[in-house]
Amino acid sequence: MFLDQLEIVPVITQTRSFSKAAKLLHLSQPAISSKVQAMEDYYGVKFFHRTAQGVTLTEAGKILAAYASRFLDMQKAMGQDLQQLTHPANPSLVIGASCTAGNYAMPCSIRAFKEKYPEVNIKLDIANTATILHKLVHKEVDVAVAEGIIDNPYVVVHHLDIQKLVLICPPCNTGKTRHEISLRELKARPFVVREKGAAIHGVLEKAFSPQGYSLKDFHVVTEMSSIHSVKAAVQGGLGYSIVPEIAVQDELKEGTLRTMSIKEIDSLAIDINLVYRINEDPLPIAQKFIRFLLHPQQSGFCWNLREAV
Repeated sequence: MFLDQLEIVPVITQTRSFSKAAKLLHLSQPAISSKVQAMEDYYGVKFFHRTAQGVTLTEAGKILAAYASRFLDMQKAMGQDLQQLTHPANPSLVIGASCTAGNYAMPCSIRAFKEKYPEVNIKLDIANTATILHKLVHKEVDVAVAEGIIDNPYVVVHHLDIQKLVLICPPCNTGKTRHEISLRELKARPFVVREKGAAIHGVLEKAFSPQGYSLKDFHVVTEMSSIHSVKAAVQGGLGYSIVPEIAVQDELKEGTLRTMSIKEIDSLAIDINLVYRINEDPLPIAQKFIRFLLHPQQSGFCWNLREAV
């Protein structure tokens, strides 16, 4: 028995007429009679008394009407719940972002997205790439913007942008400012790095490997869990570090940090990627955010740019 058969029961009960029920349901009377007959044949009982005064329920019909009412109420509630899921009045979106993207791109991108969809409630969760990918796979975030080399079979990866990396050191106070350093020299200097799980580890290993070096060869004096703490450590003279250029644009302009080139490496950069779970349809609001960032002509992805250094 189907819901389209059950939905005629309360209408017949209220109108006490097959013909009136047919008009209200925009069906023919034979169609109504056929549905009733199909139910009665299926259960082997009569649900309606047909008299000159109208149609009334049998005892079996009263049971049928009670269950029909429950089923139809459940169907209505299910429809409302599904509507709320697919088109909520105030949809929520949890965005995971690794540190560079989270601190220097997502504020701009979220502001632009909110201008287009002001009703959405957005939570931004910032951590290193490994942590963000873990949260994405385990459904703790809806979509992610993560940097670095991403090799995970459970996610879809779309390249968004690339961010230049620079070697930073404290200002030179000796009067002799060097602008270049070799990897051999650099590996002997105190070196400040992000914590394990940060995407820059993989980028540096890939850059150093052709020159015969590994990050393990460097004199790492400390690992830090944020770009801000790395900058502060270098400013304080703790060592050298390699960071996204956008993260130090103010310090370079103010002269509290300076950059050096690496003799053997022409340039360093890190990929910025949009990531979401594979083999799963994102929530409607997450799909809108994905389309917003991936729009071929007018991508909503943007950096919090200040004046050029």
